[in-house]
Amino acid sequence: MIRNDEKNQPLISVIVPTFERSDLLPRALDSVFAQTWKNIEVVIVDDNLPGSVWAKETAKVLEAYRDRENVLCLKTAGKTGGGAARNFALRRCHGDYVAFLDDDDRYLPDKLEKQLAFTVEHGLDGSYHDVRWFNEKEQQVEYRSMDWTEDFSRQGLLKAHILHSLCPTAIYLFRRDKLLETEGFGEVPSGQDFILMLRCIESGMKLGYLEGAYVIQYLHSGARISLGDGKIKGETMLYRLKQEYFDLLTEEERVYVKFRHNAVLAFASMRSGRPVQAAGYALSTVRTSPVTCAREAVRYLKAKFRRCDSSG
Repeated sequence: MIRNDEKNQPLISVIVPTFERSDLLPRALDSVFAQTWKNIEVVIVDDNLPGSVWAKETAKVLEAYRDRENVLCLKTAGKTGGGAARNFALRRCHGDYVAFLDDDDRYLPDKLEKQLAFTVEHGLDGSYHDVRWFNEKEQQVEYRSMDWTEDFSRQGLLKAHILHSLCPTAIYLFRRDKLLETEGFGEVPSGQDFILMLRCIESGMKLGYLEGAYVIQYLHSGARISLGDGKIKGETMLYRLKQEYFDLLTEEERVYVKFRHNAVLAFASMRSGRPVQAAGYALSTVRTSPVTCAREAVRYLKAKFRRCDSSG
């Protein structure tokens, strides 16, 4: 077990891109500074448009953190997108390992220590874990388990990823040197994390699954890049990408991927304020596979009420 009081402990760079969320950013940053693993570099990537109100407000927030020795503040050209902002930081950070956190989410206190210990002890290049989803009232609305596979070969991981998406970004911890050997995040409106994991698997990285949720993601009224118009375009692009791997899947599994595609489009359309379009996608979801629809509804309800041992 790695102890954070040992000499020569690994440095973990935590990359936090921020765009128009100066009000939520402190919660995310404070959750990183509260980690039980102390040898960290916090890399804040300001992706706000220069001169904008959000850029000015973010600058005020960052003043409280600039004097910390373990903080690296970076500035992009503005509105480059989450994937590009993370890739920008990845090339400039200094960690032996790298993790990621969106500016509207938060880590649980032992996230980095537990995941680093698991990754090192199993000789892995990277790892991922479960995730909890909260609403704005700090109520858990879903527990998303990532225990989709027992086969961690390249083909086994590819199949699990195409079927279930081993995402989101905040559940990852990677060796930085191995990550730099890939092309990094997809610089697209949505699905950057899916493309990153796909590239990691394709590169032959040794990856593992750590049971348990160590990050909380929020569903809120503010815009997320993972919802809305960007999600609709991104999901359509990702579905085409997944089809390139259909030779790995059975016919039933291909139907399942199509089912998930329509379900995501229905959800994204509803979040975009397009109920008619959402209804159309929802109908397509049911038509694709009524049995799968019923089974996934039951699974979702079970996940919604699942309890996590870690405190929130």
